[in-house]
Amino acid sequence: MQLGERMLGRLEFQGKRTVGTEARFRAAVFLAAILGGGLLVSGCAVKPEPLTMKDHAGRVQQDVASLFAGQQPVSGPISLEEAMARAIMYNLDHRLKVMENALANHQLTVANLSMLPSLTAEAGYSGRDNFAGSNSKSLLTNSESLESSTSSDRDTQTFNLSLTWNVLDFGMSWVRAHQEADRFLITEERRRKVIHNIIQDVRTAYWNALSAERLLAKIAPLSTRVTKALENARTAQSTGTEEPLAALRYRSELLDTLRQLRILQRELTTAKTRLAALMNLKPGMAYSLKPSETPMDAPDFGIDADHLERLALLYRPELREEAYQDRISHDDVKLAYLDMIPGVEANAAWNADSNSYLWEQTWFSWSSTITANLFDVFTGPQRVGLARARSDVVKTRRLALSLAVMSQVRVAVADYKQAGAEFETTEEMYEVEREIQEKVDADVQSGSGGERAAIRAELQALLAELRRDLALARVQNAVGRICVSIGADPLPETIGSHDLASVAAELKEVNRKWFEGKFDLVDPMDVSRAGAPAPKVAAAPKPQQEKKQPNPFKGVASVLKKASTPSGETAAPVP
Repeated sequence: MQLGERMLGRLEFQGKRTVGTEARFRAAVFLAAILGGGLLVSGCAVKPEPLTMKDHAGRVQQDVASLFAGQQPVSGPISLEEAMARAIMYNLDHRLKVMENALANHQLTVANLSMLPSLTAEAGYSGRDNFAGSNSKSLLTNSESLESSTSSDRDTQTFNLSLTWNVLDFGMSWVRAHQEADRFLITEERRRKVIHNIIQDVRTAYWNALSAERLLAKIAPLSTRVTKALENARTAQSTGTEEPLAALRYRSELLDTLRQLRILQRELTTAKTRLAALMNLKPGMAYSLKPSETPMDAPDFGIDADHLERLALLYRPELREEAYQDRISHDDVKLAYLDMIPGVEANAAWNADSNSYLWEQTWFSWSSTITANLFDVFTGPQRVGLARARSDVVKTRRLALSLAVMSQVRVAVADYKQAGAEFETTEEMYEVEREIQEKVDADVQSGSGGERAAIRAELQALLAELRRDLALARVQNAVGRICVSIGADPLPETIGSHDLASVAAELKEVNRKWFEGKFDLVDPMDVSRAGAPAPKVAAAPKPQQEKKQPNPFKGVASVLKKASTPSGETAAPVP
């Protein structure tokens, strides 16, 4: 009897020791797993890896190839309209705005999709090395009421498909989708603004480059002539054939002339480079310019500044952008109010479980919940106040911008009138200097004039021609600035084809209309009258004919035609 109890105790001791050994083994395995995981994570730590020179060289090669990829090569002289078309199609700033517009479109699509309910599919597997058994204990007698049992398989698979819809989230997503739609429209207005700036910059650079292309051909021979005269003056001074003071003054005059020519040459040389950058041509690429086919007559229309202001307030992209920003700020106020409303969530799901102990292994379930943050009672009004303050800021900024736009229209009109007056003056100065040069050349040929006077007269005539060309460019730019200041688009809303020739043709047609005073823009007063009922005019007196506005372009048109007509040549359209 004692031997049996002793053997039973030894077996219990060995069993406890076995259980303790297994526990220690499991702890050691767990510790080893943690250490191994830590070593693995430390081995996967990211370290800085600088790019090699080969990587940088490959990047440079790819970027240079991408800069000018997909562009139609230059096959001849570039006209003003082709330069504008190339700038619109290939300019990187415009490309960036187009991509931003496409990005905003994708964001709008995502915002619309965010209004859909949440449909979640979930599948899982779980297993263990033993059964999930349990015991039951009576709360009355404190004794075990049932023997050990289980109600779950060791390995189970679960699956559920749930549909969740939050009414508050749907409402807020709907408002945010409207905001994204307005942001998409804002990117479109910004793209319009970039096109306006590009067109104006191209117009300025084109006329400057055209003047440079014509005048550089005259500067080079004159520079050679001045350099030769300077060498002769040095020789005369060194040999004593001329009075020292007179020789020094002549050399000083020649050096000043040479300095002016080199400054002029430097400024003219960079004009074509600036135009090439706007057209996204490769730097250093040689190209020539084609004279404009548009007759150089000033627009034959009277400028009504009040009418132009109304057009600017309706069509300028900056003001339209602020109008969309105003709608976005009002939607922010709506979101602030919606954020204080309790959220109502509805759920429906289909579930499946492979546990063989379940009475039903597939079932449908549904539920609904209401959630509210009680602190919104205190913080919600502050958020509403913040949204209203932002809306007031947007409105005030739009008003300030409206005043700036109206001022820009007035400045553009005044700038054109001033440019026309300056052109008349520079044209007359050019005619005077050209006549002086002709008389000096005649005196030189007859032997009564010297080389010094001839060089001085030729330089002054060249400078007068440059001033005349720059004044002509300012007249052209002033007309374009008036059109841009009112928000007139250089391209129609729809174009039959998007190739370079078609875009250039559309630009040429719009330019022709602009210089005829046709903007194809509806006056805001006509828009306001469109929704009102037509007044009865049966008993109304016959309206008097509207007084014709004075034409500020009168007097400029005649001299514009002669702008590029050198002495001894027939009149032709100015390049």
